[in-house]
Amino acid sequence: MAEGFDIDHLAKLARLSLTAEEKALYSSQLNQILGHFEALAQADLPALSDDARVVDEAALRSDEPGPVLGSAAVTRLAPASRDGQISVPRVVDDES
Repeated sequence: MAEGFDIDHLAKLARLSLTAEEKALYSSQLNQILGHFEALAQADLPALSDDARVVDEAALRSDEPGPVLGSAAVTRLAPASRDGQISVPRVVDDES
C-alpha cells in the first residue's frame, strides 16, 4: 500500500519530535490503521433499517432552557478575563 501521509508533517502538526525509529514505527502503524479503514470502506454492508436505532426517541427528555449564569458570574469564575470576556492562552502559532 502506498503511504498517503507525510509522517514528518503529521509530527510537526502534533508538535512531536520523533526519532528515525519512532517515525518508522508510527508510519508502519498508521499504514496498518489506514489499511483497516480501506477494508471497511470496501465492505459490502446492507443498508441500515429504521430498527437500527439504539435510543428510543420517546425516552429522551425535551430540550428546555433552564437557569443560566450571567456573563459577569462566568467571567468572575474564569481564571483570567478582559473586557468582559474570558482570556485563554494562545494555542495556535503563525507557522504554516
